[in-house]
Amino acid sequence: MRNVILSQKVKKVHIVGVSGVSTSGIAEYLIQKGFSVSGSDLVKRQNVCRLIEKGLKFFNNHAAANVKGADLVIYSAAISDNNPEIKYAKNKNIPLVKRSVILGEIALDFANSVAVSGSHGKTTTTAMIAAILTAAKKSPTVFLGGEDSLSNGYTEGNSDYAVLEACEYKKNMLDVKTKYAVVLNVDNDHLDSYGNMNEMVKAFNEFVDGCSIAVVNADDKYTNKLYCPASVNFGIDSPAAYTAKNLKKGENGYSFTAYAYSLPLGRINLKVIGRHNVYNALAAIAVADLLGVRFGYIKSALENFCSVKRRAEYLGKTNGIKCFADYAHHPKELFATLTAFKENYQNIGVVFQPHTYSRTKLLLADFVETLKDYQTVIYKTYAAREDFDFDGSAKKLCDELKDKNANCHYADNQEELNQKLKNLSGIDIILFLGAGDIYEIALKVIAAKE
Repeated sequence: MRNVILSQKVKKVHIVGVSGVSTSGIAEYLIQKGFSVSGSDLVKRQNVCRLIEKGLKFFNNHAAANVKGADLVIYSAAISDNNPEIKYAKNKNIPLVKRSVILGEIALDFANSVAVSGSHGKTTTTAMIAAILTAAKKSPTVFLGGEDSLSNGYTEGNSDYAVLEACEYKKNMLDVKTKYAVVLNVDNDHLDSYGNMNEMVKAFNEFVDGCSIAVVNADDKYTNKLYCPASVNFGIDSPAAYTAKNLKKGENGYSFTAYAYSLPLGRINLKVIGRHNVYNALAAIAVADLLGVRFGYIKSALENFCSVKRRAEYLGKTNGIKCFADYAHHPKELFATLTAFKENYQNIGVVFQPHTYSRTKLLLADFVETLKDYQTVIYKTYAAREDFDFDGSAKKLCDELKDKNANCHYADNQEELNQKLKNLSGIDIILFLGAGDIYEIALKVIAAKE
């Protein structure tokens, strides 16, 4: 390892919030590298159970005692400064390092490293690139912000290829410096971390400036402002190095002919719905082509790619109605997901759980505009790291939708949700949308009604 933080002086590492997909991936990587790893979380997910078998010492709480003996403490940006383990580490002068910084350290171990960032589509695109490299027998190490068919968020490789998802929350992507940097799009999300769009664009520009080659979206008005001495672009509507032509909408996804520098590579038939996934695929094609992967591997991997968990995922049925889940929690993500499903279903019922009060408050009008034409149940806000704010609450969003004469209901718990779902009439499917615990709630609803 060529790291500075993860040096030979570090023997024991503690991870605060180890149940997260990305933090659990880091835990597994460190265990495999021979570190003694402990971790804490209030939730004991399946990924943690797997890590316990591999040597993780797990604490199902947050307490100062959990950190004793640690040489290094890793935490995610969502962990509060008031966390007792964070306080203990500070008092004892134990080095505290953000999850994103450690990802940046890990990236140093790989000559061919790829970081995927942007406001929307990061997890899917990261998974697509990983699938292509795996098909090409490149054996990549992968850090994914979700779960796909290949892994639970982390894949151990045995080569100098690595693919990492780089989150823009609190400018975390700036901690990850890789050979290739992908920016899919830039949107008005996480403005609590940036203040305005100019600052966000500035941060993404710093992100691409730290790489060797940038891969950016030619059709996005903000990514077009990014500058890197060596960059390539992809797009559908604008001239680009990598583009898609002759798009055709199929039952399971779009098909298109991929082009590289005006030369046709071949036809690709996606199994993931929505035009936005054509952009994700183009970004993956661009990266793979830059890495020298033959098109046959690219085509095979993308045509067999079946998305990731909570991305247009079929869950089952409730009262005979098909149910799907999607991680969409920003108005543009909601719009893209709803538009994709409208291509195959006429009457859609929506269960939406807002994610954080600040995002809902800032984008309230956009949420209303996106949801007002659907039969909707708004589920109580997933607060994450925030305190209650009625002006950004799920109840406020529901009230605003009703003011637009929308068929909208509010549910504060699963029992109420079961009742409110009965008010959705004549629907073909139900979409459970949101980045919080609505996924687990949806599974319980289906289990009770299947």
